[in-house]
Amino acid sequence: MSLYFKSILIFIKSEFEYRASFIFSLLASALNTFFILASALILMDTFGGIGDWKINEIILLTGIASFGHSFVEMFGRGLDHFYKHIKNGLLDRLLVRPRNITFQVLCSNFEFYKIGRLIESVIFLIYGIITINVEWNIYKGVVILLMILGSLTLFFSIVLIKASFSFWAIEGMELMNIISNGGRDLSSYPIDIYQKWFAAFFTYVIPFGCVNYFPLLYLLDKGNPPFWYGLTPLVTVIFCGLCFMLWNFGLSQYKSTGS
Repeated sequence: MSLYFKSILIFIKSEFEYRASFIFSLLASALNTFFILASALILMDTFGGIGDWKINEIILLTGIASFGHSFVEMFGRGLDHFYKHIKNGLLDRLLVRPRNITFQVLCSNFEFYKIGRLIESVIFLIYGIITINVEWNIYKGVVILLMILGSLTLFFSIVLIKASFSFWAIEGMELMNIISNGGRDLSSYPIDIYQKWFAAFFTYVIPFGCVNYFPLLYLLDKGNPPFWYGLTPLVTVIFCGLCFMLWNFGLSQYKSTGS
């Protein structure tokens, strides 16, 4: 881990060499999350709400989704840009080093300016937790922790899928960005507002609904949900395991650039 933190420190120092660029990137990153939440609040104000969901509940949904997305964007940028290793033949260099490939890829990139978006997400998250009407107990505390960890695991799994597909399709990575960024946006709203087929896909195939929607139903006691709704974020562990299987399969199929 000391090697990983040293690599992060190097990237931070390099970003501070161009301070004006860093500041502008920091502001732009923070404003991105702010406008996502602002658009939701404007919709609620215009149409009188989203079903029976209150503003602070939407803020909590946004906070959890944005926190997982922002954290992985910052610390998992190496996987997110892994296709460049394939395209430029840099993976061959990593393969001959006596370190785990996944670890080396994670160390290959870090974007510190994403910290603005991450801090903003934490503020939304804390505000939502404090203001929602929940009678807290130990189990519900575990549920909210699982939601946060589930969000991290899910978005990490998505960038792992993106990196895995680079072994077969170097171009066209924007499709995976649609799932990652679009997933963050769609899980900032209750998933039951979408068409049934759409909600089913993002629950049973890519489990965004399992991270935010179902456990929050349990916390808020909407519709008398069963207690196991609070455990649905654990599905992301299985999903992540499947993504690692795809990643390892891709590595096994890599034939080198021949250079």
